[in-house]
Amino acid sequence: MAKATSGAVGLWLLLLLPLLGEAPLGLYFPRDAYWERLYLDQPAHTPLLYVHALQDMPGEVPRFHVGQHLYGVYHKPLHKNDWIRVEDTGLLYLNRSLDRDSWEQLSLRNGGFPLLTIFLHVFLSYPPLREGECHWPGCTRVYFSFINTSFPACSSLSLREICFPENGLSFRIRENRPSGTFHQFRLLPVHFLCPNISVAYRLLQGDGGPFRCAPDSLKVSTQRVLDREHRERFDLVATCTMRSGAHEDEVREPFLVTVYDEDDSAPSVSGVGDTANAEVAFRRKEGTVVATLRVFDADVVPASSELARRYTGTLLPRDPWAQEHFRLEHVPNETRVAAEGGGTVRATVHDFKLVLNQSLPISESRALQLDVLVNDSTFQGPGSGVLLLHFNVSVLPIHLRLTSTYSFSVSRKAHRYAQVGKVCVEHCWELSGVRVQYKLQPSGVNCSALGVLSSAKDTSGTLFVNDTEALQRPECDELQYTVVATDQETHAQAQAALLVTVEGTYVAEAAGCPLSCAVSKRHPDCEECGGLGALSGRCEWRQGDGKGISRNFSTCSPSTRTCPDGHCDVVENQDPHICPQDCLRGSIVGGYEPGERRGIRAGHGTCSCFPEEKKCFCEPEDSQAPLCDDLCRTVIAAAVLFSFIVSVLLSTFCVHRYHKHAHKPPIASAEMTFCRPAQAFPISYSSAGARRPSLDSMENQVSVDTVKIQEDPKWEFPRKDLVLGKTLGEGEFGKVVKATAFRLKGRAGYTTVAVKMLKENASQSELRDLMSEFNLLKQVNHPHVIRLYGACSQDVPAGPGCAWPPDGPTQPRTAGHCHRFSSESTRTISSVLVSNPWCCLGLFQVVCVCVCVCVCVCTSMCACVQGTQGRSSKHLISTRTDLPRPPHLHWASQPCSGR
Repeated sequence: MAKATSGAVGLWLLLLLPLLGEAPLGLYFPRDAYWERLYLDQPAHTPLLYVHALQDMPGEVPRFHVGQHLYGVYHKPLHKNDWIRVEDTGLLYLNRSLDRDSWEQLSLRNGGFPLLTIFLHVFLSYPPLREGECHWPGCTRVYFSFINTSFPACSSLSLREICFPENGLSFRIRENRPSGTFHQFRLLPVHFLCPNISVAYRLLQGDGGPFRCAPDSLKVSTQRVLDREHRERFDLVATCTMRSGAHEDEVREPFLVTVYDEDDSAPSVSGVGDTANAEVAFRRKEGTVVATLRVFDADVVPASSELARRYTGTLLPRDPWAQEHFRLEHVPNETRVAAEGGGTVRATVHDFKLVLNQSLPISESRALQLDVLVNDSTFQGPGSGVLLLHFNVSVLPIHLRLTSTYSFSVSRKAHRYAQVGKVCVEHCWELSGVRVQYKLQPSGVNCSALGVLSSAKDTSGTLFVNDTEALQRPECDELQYTVVATDQETHAQAQAALLVTVEGTYVAEAAGCPLSCAVSKRHPDCEECGGLGALSGRCEWRQGDGKGISRNFSTCSPSTRTCPDGHCDVVENQDPHICPQDCLRGSIVGGYEPGERRGIRAGHGTCSCFPEEKKCFCEPEDSQAPLCDDLCRTVIAAAVLFSFIVSVLLSTFCVHRYHKHAHKPPIASAEMTFCRPAQAFPISYSSAGARRPSLDSMENQVSVDTVKIQEDPKWEFPRKDLVLGKTLGEGEFGKVVKATAFRLKGRAGYTTVAVKMLKENASQSELRDLMSEFNLLKQVNHPHVIRLYGACSQDVPAGPGCAWPPDGPTQPRTAGHCHRFSSESTRTISSVLVSNPWCCLGLFQVVCVCVCVCVCVCTSMCACVQGTQGRSSKHLISTRTDLPRPPHLHWASQPCSGR
C-alpha cells in the first residue's frame, strides 16, 4: 500500500514538473535574445556577458540556470553544453577554451555552414523537462557566433566593435513594476583581453528621463515605475567615447525601451452610451447586424489566445425567443489615442454586435430589450471590470404591395429568353432574407408569350419571352397578364395588372445563324443574325476600349443592357447559349480576369464564347475590320472643311493685321489740292529713256507758265488764298504738297489742305490726265466718297510760297468721329490723306468713310476736293497710335482732253 502511494506521488510530481517549468513567474528577462562572439582558443574563465532579470513584485531574487545543450540553426541539440556557465549575478563566462577540433565537430553537426552560430537557453527557474521550449519572459536565448580564428589584436578593433554588440540594444519593461537594473554597458571579452582600452558611456534621454546610467558600474536601471498609458516607447541614444591623448572619438547606438502593458485599465462605454435602439424591417436575413455598441479599453489588444479568456460578452437569458433569434459577436480593434506625456499610445476598441441568428418572417412583429454583460476578467482594479449593455430592438412587419399597373413593349422579332422588363414588390431592392415568388396569369390562352422568373438576390421578377410563335401572331398585339407575388414562408400575396404591347413586323431570319450571339468575333457578323435572348431580333455589338484587360471588352451580345454585366442573372442561367460571357463554366483562353465563380469579369480585346465546347477566347482586336466607317469618314470630312475655313479666316486676319501694322507715311491733310507748275513742252528725257526726277526744294518754289484755262465760277478758288507747303508724295503724273486755304467754302480762318499739282517738266498728256481727273471729281462729288471744293485756274504765280499753318496738323479721326470734320465749329480739319482709294468702273474703290478735303490745281487751275481718309504713297502725318493704319494708296485716272 505504501509502495502504491509513493508511486502515485511520483506520478503527480512527473506531471507537475513540466507545469512548474512553464508557469509564469514574477521575474522576467528584459530581452528575449542576447548576442556575443566566441573565438578559437579564448582562455577559460573569459567573461562573456550579463543577463538581467527584473522584478514583478518587490523582494524577488533571480536564480539563473543555463540549458544543458547547445542548439544549431535547425533548433536541434548539437552538443552537450560543456563550455558556457552562469553565475547567480547573471554573468555568463567561458568554462573552458574552445579548440579547433571542437569547432569542426560543432560546424559539421550544424550542417557545415562556414559561419557557425549556436545558442543556448537561460532560465529564471529550473529547466523544464522539454528544454527546447523556451518562451519569454521566463526564458531567453543567448546566441554565440563562433569565429574560426583567434581573438583579433586590440589595435585592430574599431570603436564600434569595442563599445557595442553587433545586434543592437532593445529592451522590454513591464509597466507598474519595481525599478531595477536591466543592462550593463561594456563588452566583457574586449575589456578582459584588452585592459588598456578605456571607454566612457553616456545615455542621452533629456531632462527628467526615467532611466539612469551609473558612471562607475555602467549599469542602466529604471528610476521610477513606468506607465504605458503615459508613454509607450523611449527612443534613447547611447554614446561611447574613447580618449587617446588629446584626441577623442565617439560612437552612438540607438537604445530602445518598450513599455509592456498590463491589464490596469477598466473598460468604459464609448460613443452613444450603453444603450442602442434598432429596428428590424426590410433586412431580415441571418447574419444581419442589427446594432453595435462600442467599449473602450486603454490597454492594448490581448493576444488571440487570451481574448476569449480576458474579455467575455454574454447575452443575458431573459427572452427565449430572443436567445434563439439573436447572437452577440465581439470584434476588438486596435486604435491610437493621445498620451498623457505627449504623442500617442495604443488602445483597444471592442465592438459588440447584435446579429440575427436566423431569418425572420415578414409577419413577425415584436419589441424586446436585450442585455449584454461585458467582463474584463483579468482587471484587478481599482474599479470594476464589468459593464452592462442594452439593446432595444423593434421587429416590424412587412406588407407585400405591387405597383397598380405595369406596362412594357416588346418587338415581334424578339427571340426566346429576351428580357422584357422587371416586376418588383415595394422596397424589393432593400429586402433581404425574404423569398418572394412571382407568377403570371394570362387573360388569353392563345397569346401567352411571356414568362417570369424570380430572383432570390434582389427579390424581383424578370419578364422574358417564353413563346416566340405566340409573339409572331398578328392578332397578338397586346398581351394582358396579372402579376401575382407570393411570400413563400407566410403565403401572403399581392397582385397587379401587366400590359405588354407587341411592336413591329416579324421578318424571318436568314438560314445558318448560330444559336448564341457570343460566337461572333466581328462587328458585321454579329449584327447580321440573332440568337437566344436577342430583344430586337438581332445581336448587338459592344465595342471595348482596347485598354489591355478591361471590363469593357468587345463582344457580341443579345442585349448590351444585360449581357455581359459580370452577373449571371436568373434568365441567363436557364441556357448557356444566352450569355456565356457571364455564365460559362469552362476554360477561358487568352488575357482575362475570371468572374465570380464563372464567366468573364474582364478580358483583353474581343471575347467570343462557344457554349457547346465550354470555351471562351479573349484575343486582340481583329485587324481586318474597316479602319473607318461612314460616321468616321463624315467626321473627318467635317474636320477637314472646318480646318480649311479656319485657315482662310486666319490668313485673312493675318493679312489684315499685316496691312494694319505696316509702316505708313504721315497723313498730310484732310483736304488735297492738285497743282501744275509752268514748264515748256514737251519735256526732255535722259539718254536711258528715263524721265528726269522732280526737283523738290524745301519751299517747293517752282516756275509756272501761265496757262489759259477756262474758269469755272462754281469751282473757282482764289489763288491768293492758297499757300503751298512741302511735298508729301508723288503720283503717276503729279505730286501732292501740303497747303493752307483761307476761308475755304465760307469757313472762318485757315484750313489745312492737300494740293495735287503736276511735277516739273510734265508733258501735255499729263496735263490732260490731271484735267480729266478734275472733271471726274466734279461728277463723282459725294459726301461719303470724295468732295470737290474748288479749283485755282487763274492768277497762278510763277513761284508760289509754301508754309504750314500756325497750329500745325491735328490728329486724324476714326470713322465713329467723322461728323466732327464737317462741323462749322471745328477750327481746322484733321490732317489725313486719301487712303486705299476707291475703284468705281476702273477708277476708285471706297474703303474708308471719314471725310477729307482735296484741292486740285492744274497749271493755272486749282481744284479743291473733299474725299476719303487716306495717305499718299510716301508720307503719313499722324499723331494717333490707336487708330488703324490705312492701306497704301494707288491713284487711278483716265487721260482727259482738257487743254
